Amino acid sequence: MRNVVSWKPLVLGASFLLYGAGTAFATETDHLYPTPSTGFMSVQQDGRQINCHIVDKSGPIVGANVVVKGTTIGNISDMDGRAIIENVPANAILVVSYIGYVTQEVTLKSNQTNIKITLVEDSQALDEVVVTGYSTQAKKDITGSVAVVATDELKETPVSNFAEALQGKAAGVFVQAGGGPLGETTIRIRGVGSVNGSDPLIIVDGVQGVDIDAVNANDIESMQILKDAAASAIYGAKGANGVIVITTKQGKKNDRVQVSYNGYFGVAKMANDGYGLLNAWEAMEFQEEGQRNLFNYRGGQTVNHAQFGSIGKDGTGHLTMPYAIKPAGYSKEQIISQYGSIAAWEASYKDNGENTWSRSAYYQMLEDGYSEEEARAGTNWYDEVVQTGKVQDHQISITGGGEKATYSVGLGYMNREGTIKESWFRRYSLRANTNFFVNKWFNIGQNTNIAVIENSGERGRQGDDNTFGKTFSIQPWVPIYTVGGDYSGSQNAEGGRAESAPMSVDYGKDNRRRFLRAQSAIYAEIMPLESLGENLKIRTQFSARLGGAWDFWMNKRTIMTNKEGRNNNEFYEQANYWLDYQWTNTATYSKTINDDHTINAVIGTEALREGLGRWIQAGRINYPFEDDPNTWVINNGASSDLRNSGNQNAVSTMFGMFARADYAYQGKYLATVTVRRDASSRFSEKNRWGTFPSISLGWRMSDEKFMEKSRTWLDDLKIRAGYGTTGNSNIDSYNWAFQYGTGNRYLYSINGSDTEVYQGFGVTNLGDIEAKWETSKMFNAGFDITAFNQRLTANFDYYIKKTSDMLIDANWSALAGAADKPKVNIGDMTNKGVDLNITWNDKIGEVGYSVGVNLSHYKNRLDEIGTDAGIFTGTRISNMNVLMKGHAIGEFHGYQLDGIYKSEEEVRNYKNDAGGTVLPYGTSDASTLNAANYVGQFKVKDVNNDGKIDADDRTIIGNPHPDLTGGFNISLTWRDFDLSTYMYYSIGNDLYKHYEYYTMFGNLQSNYSKDRLAKSWDPVNNPNGIYPLWTTTSTEGPEAGNESNSNYVQDGSYLRMQTLTLGYSLPKKLLKKIGFEKIRVYGQISNVFTITGYDGLDPEVRSHTSFENEYVSSDMNKGIDYGSYGMPRQFLMGVNVTF
Repeated sequence: MRNVVSWKPLVLGASFLLYGAGTAFATETDHLYPTPSTGFMSVQQDGRQINCHIVDKSGPIVGANVVVKGTTIGNISDMDGRAIIENVPANAILVVSYIGYVTQEVTLKSNQTNIKITLVEDSQALDEVVVTGYSTQAKKDITGSVAVVATDELKETPVSNFAEALQGKAAGVFVQAGGGPLGETTIRIRGVGSVNGSDPLIIVDGVQGVDIDAVNANDIESMQILKDAAASAIYGAKGANGVIVITTKQGKKNDRVQVSYNGYFGVAKMANDGYGLLNAWEAMEFQEEGQRNLFNYRGGQTVNHAQFGSIGKDGTGHLTMPYAIKPAGYSKEQIISQYGSIAAWEASYKDNGENTWSRSAYYQMLEDGYSEEEARAGTNWYDEVVQTGKVQDHQISITGGGEKATYSVGLGYMNREGTIKESWFRRYSLRANTNFFVNKWFNIGQNTNIAVIENSGERGRQGDDNTFGKTFSIQPWVPIYTVGGDYSGSQNAEGGRAESAPMSVDYGKDNRRRFLRAQSAIYAEIMPLESLGENLKIRTQFSARLGGAWDFWMNKRTIMTNKEGRNNNEFYEQANYWLDYQWTNTATYSKTINDDHTINAVIGTEALREGLGRWIQAGRINYPFEDDPNTWVINNGASSDLRNSGNQNAVSTMFGMFARADYAYQGKYLATVTVRRDASSRFSEKNRWGTFPSISLGWRMSDEKFMEKSRTWLDDLKIRAGYGTTGNSNIDSYNWAFQYGTGNRYLYSINGSDTEVYQGFGVTNLGDIEAKWETSKMFNAGFDITAFNQRLTANFDYYIKKTSDMLIDANWSALAGAADKPKVNIGDMTNKGVDLNITWNDKIGEVGYSVGVNLSHYKNRLDEIGTDAGIFTGTRISNMNVLMKGHAIGEFHGYQLDGIYKSEEEVRNYKNDAGGTVLPYGTSDASTLNAANYVGQFKVKDVNNDGKIDADDRTIIGNPHPDLTGGFNISLTWRDFDLSTYMYYSIGNDLYKHYEYYTMFGNLQSNYSKDRLAKSWDPVNNPNGIYPLWTTTSTEGPEAGNESNSNYVQDGSYLRMQTLTLGYSLPKKLLKKIGFEKIRVYGQISNVFTITGYDGLDPEVRSHTSFENEYVSSDMNKGIDYGSYGMPRQFLMGVNVTF
């Protein structure tokens, strides 16, 4: 498949050349002054007066624009919807427009002086044309499941990319966003589509695979989401997970120059207060309580805390806060005794990890002048790293056109500071779209978008090593700094894991990540039968996507802070690029026969080459100037400290042929047939080709005679159904091939020894030559209804999607060797669900309002995965998620807890469902059972009723897939004011509180939550506690924290009001006087409130990135909360200006 497509450098060069020249050529015609060539005409001031009355279905429209076509003669309608137009020439055409309504052109009669014009709301117009697969269709004639997303509000929603603003806007579309300034998102259309990845195909101006963060939301003109196979099958192998089709703004022929500015300023802050952890004094007292419980309830056992000491062998003592925590647990007197004085102790400080002395936070803060109360609280690591960040966004758009050319140019600048210190995101974007009309039957054009992205600091991804994870992984009695001025951390005994959050933030503040995202497409269109009146269009488009990244970072020396830290620094610099080509050729034809038969057809070919590119990385250890980023150059330092690596990207090619035919009889009976045949180099030659057909039918029931009586209230009712097939090739480029590489491997040497390590070639990846396409077959049935004079619109869909031959990692035995295993066709999966969208638009007097509700429900089930045992994933807690036949992808797996053992009697006589006695976890022989040691510990359910607790009792303990998702969109208008909000929700999904591995069970010496203190079982003080009796970590059984169990699982349902916006638009009459079309100012709050019962920082938990690719979100660990970056609350002031 290597030569499926061959490209010539000249074509790529022409693409970028056209971009450079396009804007200049587009402005060649001057549209500011009326000329005959632009369709304007000179008007004598001796015409008649026309009295216009502009209304909609609810009454007068205030501020409608009425203009005599081709002139500057016009007026604005008043409070009664009336506008008087003077000097109207004979045979004039009035153009009536108003924001949110369909523009109308009305030809005046020769003697007409009064006219009433009724406008129709644009968002409700049945003849709205939407972009689908390689062509356009009237929305009313679509037989597939297509959601049209309103883009007006995108420009004022404080998001880094358009995907963040999609949540709750369309039924069947579920978005998870991280709270970081980059706004990394996960989009799922109708649930999880495959184990291999379920990201939808994103198409921008016909270019496939565009990066989400490269698209400036202000540049988007329209957005459609193709949800079923009937709509997306024309994209074949890439359409299995749905398709998002985006069209950017274009200029219009014979249109004036229009300039718009949209911008906002604001601030962002955390919407929560952290994990509710113990402060320093509480942490010490909690340890004392644990020691006392250990003594009282575990047979007089005692332990010693390295810092706080022990309650003594008689159990009557108290723990004390030490003066020094390194050396561990020293009082001030002990320091003086050993070192002679405090000054001598401080002078003996060395940053080697051994003599890196620290006071306790309590004594250090007293030393620094804090009050007793503040010092007892110690270090609040969360407060030390959060901030109120500044956000701003500025967008300028220029559009226009003449008889021979149109143009649209957009410039954007976004700057978002995160709610964690030293984290930020900046994007600089440029879009230039031009179109040149050579003659009536030939035009050429180009669409170019370039974005430069820069960011630093915390990205907002999950994991115990992120900044939020480090707010609970270091104890509060550890100070921020050592006595020598370095950061303090886990070098202090029992002080925690790794380094502190402030240190992580500070050490990473000068690291940089920069990205280039560029796409350019050139196209030509020919209408060869234009002179014959036939609507045939032949189009060819060549596009290229160029991406690049450049990073540099310093891993500073950390041994003085981190007990596992580095004793030297490491400086790295990395650069890479990637390049994709796409060549698409289409021919579209439309024909209406005898006014009854309407035919639209498209045929085409498409060739893609993806993944061209290389990366290289250089680094060095022992960099001499680690604290001065101005000197960070790889060449600084000794040559012996250098290291480097590099590789090329995995290249793949694809070629497809496709065709689609749409037929309508009298607009009532509709049919669409699609077929696509793709070949991909990701499969071997024997399985390279796949064919993906679809068919859909529609019936406009409202046009039937038997529906005549309903026409007083029913505007349109269409019933539709479709069935189609799509494919998925989301696997490694060389999955089918055995791959070889170099490395130090145990290979036989020439001299016969079998124990020497030699560098040579060996198998690094096993291949599966039999691997073939994943295939998804989907049935979809639904209806679209518009009623009550277009006040009500509703769409409903029911679907069944069956995915077969799903490609899953081969679960081969160790006999296959150490090489990476391929993905093999061993899985089948079913998704079933419904989507519903209802919108009501109306007006009461001067108050207009719109209420939209959408909801989605789906069920996911694995029908086959090649094993009955299940395929498990986990991290520090093993086997948390599972792929198991008969269950949904990524369900939570572990032990089912059944409360707390409250007495020795209950320990001895706990029964399973079969009535048999069950031994506690960790006990296999009743004769060795010491019941007293289990009082206050978790009871584990004997799932298989065999009388003991072992791995066979692990079961499904939760499901991360929601029962219901959706949103509410509400807007109000009154005169020149507007008020809007949108909310979204998720109901019935479980979340796995992985962070409680630390905050509830103190693993890796982490700090505890106040909830563990308040909710631990105690026979006297808290007999209804839900957590085990606190007896220090010395007797905390593995079933409590280290084994996956149902205590980690909690309902993650929530309702969030995402935005609340109040705007005011200057009156039309005033705008006309000052020469502006629109000036609107607004204020907005985002993340207004969240209603949830979830205990974590935020119930909107984005799936953790996969371990194979940090940029890809994995559904295998869906719903795992490792310590998520909560969504920020933002306060904005913005303005929209057009002239």
